[in-house]
Formats: sequence, C-alpha cells, structure tokens
Amino acid sequence: MSPKTTATKSVTYSGGLDSVTLHFLSGHVVTFPNGEPVDVCAEDASVLSDHPDFKAPTKAASTPTAKPSEEV
Repeated sequence: MSPKTTATKSVTYSGGLDSVTLHFLSGHVVTFPNGEPVDVCAEDASVLSDHPDFKAPTKAASTPTAKPSEEV
C-alpha cells in the first residue's frame, strides 16, 4: 500500500463574514479568517475550488518588469 500524500494548498476566504469554520468530509475542521491564507489538504482545497468565496492566493509575477523606452 502506498503512503498517503500530505500535499497542502493555500486557500483564502473572501466572503462577507469575519471568518468561517468548515467541517470537511475528510474529517478536517478548518477556520478561515477573512483575507488570510490557510493551508488545507489538496482534497479539501478541491472541494472549495468552485466556490466564489474561496480562492488560492495569487503569487507575484516572476517576470522582470520591462524598462519604459526613452523617447527622443
């Protein structure tokens, strides 16, 4: 039997309440403070993936900013 992976994903709640506490079918109970990223297992993150109040935090672009061209 292969070991169960413990991959986590960061999810941020942005709904209308100060925080929400969810009881997942996985057995996990997680509290999401509004606007703060929370690490959850991949299974729990997939449950939230289609909900508009839960999003994975966006990471800053890793591409360098282009210099503005100098006009003569």
